[in-house]
Amino acid sequence: MSYIPAKTSLQGRSIDILNIIRNNASYEYQQDIPAIKSISDIPAVGQSIMGNPARSNEFVNALINRIALVVANSAIFRNPYEALKKGYLEYGESVEDIFVDLAKVQPYDPEKAAEVELKRTIPDVKAAFHVMNWKVKYPITIQREELQRAFTTASGVEELIMRIIDSVYTAAAYDEFLLFKYLIIKNVANGQIGTIDVSGATDLAEMGGTFRGVSNMFTFLKKDYNFAGVLNNCPKENQYIFMDAQFNGLFDSVNLARAFNMEKADFMGKLLLIDDFTTFDNDRWADIAAESDMVEEVTDSELGVMNNVVSILVDERFFQIYDNLSLMTDTRVANGLYWNYFYHNWKIVATSPFANAVAFVTTTPTAVTSMSFKVAAIADSPESRIFMLVQSPSAALKDQRFEFIQTEDLTELGVAVNEYGAITVPADLDTSDDPQLTLVVRVDGDTELEGTLTLVLVEGTEPDPDIPATVVGDTIVFAPGN
Repeated sequence: MSYIPAKTSLQGRSIDILNIIRNNASYEYQQDIPAIKSISDIPAVGQSIMGNPARSNEFVNALINRIALVVANSAIFRNPYEALKKGYLEYGESVEDIFVDLAKVQPYDPEKAAEVELKRTIPDVKAAFHVMNWKVKYPITIQREELQRAFTTASGVEELIMRIIDSVYTAAAYDEFLLFKYLIIKNVANGQIGTIDVSGATDLAEMGGTFRGVSNMFTFLKKDYNFAGVLNNCPKENQYIFMDAQFNGLFDSVNLARAFNMEKADFMGKLLLIDDFTTFDNDRWADIAAESDMVEEVTDSELGVMNNVVSILVDERFFQIYDNLSLMTDTRVANGLYWNYFYHNWKIVATSPFANAVAFVTTTPTAVTSMSFKVAAIADSPESRIFMLVQSPSAALKDQRFEFIQTEDLTELGVAVNEYGAITVPADLDTSDDPQLTLVVRVDGDTELEGTLTLVLVEGTEPDPDIPATVVGDTIVFAPGN
C-alpha cells in the first residue's frame, strides 16, 4: 500500500526549533545545553553546542533528520504534477498493475443449464509489473562556519534549514519534473500513445472542440486509447491535460474550460502546463545515463517528433510514480571540520499500459510499415524454451502499439504466443524440416506484420550456416508478409 505524506511547513522560530531539538535530544545533551527563554540566549547556547563535538554532532543530526528532511520530503511531494503521483510505497520494491477485462456475455438457454452450471469461467486478468528503477542521491555539506553563523542572528537557524531544504528540494523537485517529461516524450515519440490529428482545425475554437470530443470519448469503454488495447474508460474528473505553456497562452482559459465541459475552477486543477515538449535537460542526467540503465538520453529525433505535439490528455492512472525511499545518511569529517550528508531518493517510475492517454498533434501520423523487436531473454526448461521479445520503437509520429497474434500454424505446432511478446516453444518440437517460425504482430488496429524466429535444430541435424539460430540480443524485423 502507498500513502501520501502529510504536508508540513517550517512555522517555528529559531528559538522554538532549538528547544524542540533539545526536548527530543539525549539526557546528556539536555544536561549540557540549556533551554532558550529569549533571543538573547541564542549566542550562548550556540557556544555551548559548538564547544562540544559530541553535542554539535547530535545537534546537526537532529537539525537535518528531525526537521530539515521532514520539511523537504513534504515539499518534494508538492510539485506541479503532485496529483499524478501515487504516494509513498513503504514496503516492497514493485507494484503490480492489474486490469480485469469485462466478463463475457452468454445467451440464456435452460436446455444447456446442466452442462454450464458447474463450468468454470476464468476472468481475463492482465497484469503489468512496475519495479523500482530510480535510485539517486543528493550530497550536502554543512561546514562548521555555517553552523556558527546560525547562532549569531535571531533567524539564523531558520535560514540554515531553508538553505538545506532548497539544496535538496530544488534538485529533487526538478528531477521529478524531468521524470514526468521523460515519460511523456518517450511514450509519444516512440508511438506508445495514440495520436489525434488537429492540423485540420481552422481556428482555436475548432481545435478546442476536438479536445472536448476526445475527452467525451474517454468516458466510454473503448480499446482505442490505451497501449494494451483493453476496454477501459476514464471519467471527466480523472482526466488531466498537459499543454505547452506557449500554446496554452493562445487560449482563453474560460473557453478552454468549456471545451472540457467543466467550470473554470475545476478545469484549472486538471490543466498541467509544461514548459515545452521539444527540449530536455540531458546534461542533468548525463552521468546517470552513462553509468546505469535507469534512464537513457532523449534523442534529437525524439525531440523533433515532439515539435508537432500541442497537448496530451491522460487518465490520472497513466503515470505510475511511487516514492520508495527518502533517507538521509551522514558522515562527520573530523579533519575538515564539516559534515557530509547524502539524501537518498528511490522511486518507481513507469506508465500503465491499461490507462487511457492520447496526444494531440499538428501533423498526420505516418503509417507503420515495419517494426523491430529485440530478443531480451531466452529461458529454458525441460518442457519448453521461452523467447522474450521487447519492442525497439523508432522515433516517429506513428502508432506503434502492437499485439502478437496466436496464429493457427503456431497453434498446430504447440507454440504459445503471449500478446506482449513472450513466445513459448515446446522442447520436443521437431525442427528437422523447418527451424523457422513465422510470427505475426498486429499494429495500428489491423495491419499485420511478419517476422521470423529461428530455432536450434534437433540434435543430430546439420545446422545451416546461412540461417543461424536466434539468440539473446538479436533483432527481429517485422514487415508485411507475402
